[in-house]
Amino acid sequence: MKVAGIFLLLSLALCFYQGNAEMDAAPGIEAACENFNLRRGCTREFDPVCGTDDVLYSNECLLCLHNLQRSSHVRIKNRGMCRTPRASSSLN
Repeated sequence: MKVAGIFLLLSLALCFYQGNAEMDAAPGIEAACENFNLRRGCTREFDPVCGTDDVLYSNECLLCLHNLQRSSHVRIKNRGMCRTPRASSSLN
């Protein structure tokens, strides 16, 4: 009986620990900015990404350029259109 109780408590503790770890993780995925030469600019290719700021960027390069110019750290929330877009920035 004591072994079952200890096992149950350890299981609950592990569940709470994993839940907190997921909450601390930064949302979205990191953009692959090293794939672009931002000093030369970005192409006009339309391959939309939604940023964690809920702004639609025409492509991943423009999201990286936004981060560089504004010293921000917007990540990719999802590829494609934003579900709830905000007003787009002047870079799009």
